[in-house]
Amino acid sequence: MNMPAESSPFAFPKLDGSNYTSWKENMKVVLMDRGCWSFIIEEDKPCPEQATEKEKFEYDWRKQRCYTTIYQDIERKFLPLIRHTTDGKEAWNILKSNFEPTSKARLAVLIDEFFELKFNPVEETIGIFLQTSRRKENSS
Repeated sequence: MNMPAESSPFAFPKLDGSNYTSWKENMKVVLMDRGCWSFIIEEDKPCPEQATEKEKFEYDWRKQRCYTTIYQDIERKFLPLIRHTTDGKEAWNILKSNFEPTSKARLAVLIDEFFELKFNPVEETIGIFLQTSRRKENSS
């Protein structure tokens, strides 16, 4: 079977722990482009028994591609989070539970960061302080 070469016009930063929201949107587009998004949203049903060998191969190939695409676009330090699985949907959910801003773990980090914010009128203006605060907010 001849599958298309791996080339993507989409270039975006790997998941680094602080950019989950933008990474998630970019990854969604890449997975859609590669025909894999349906595995994440569970619209892709398993291949029926009567499927041809070619159909089964293409289904398995897309399912594996879903996982490998996610795997290749996260920082190496986070690979142990998803290394135990080869399922794209499971990997997606693991990353979501660790980095989604609404998860309990993520909220705890955001609360800590919020309480670390301190305005120093000697070293900065209110505008600089607000800009720094917004930058932290946008990187979450």
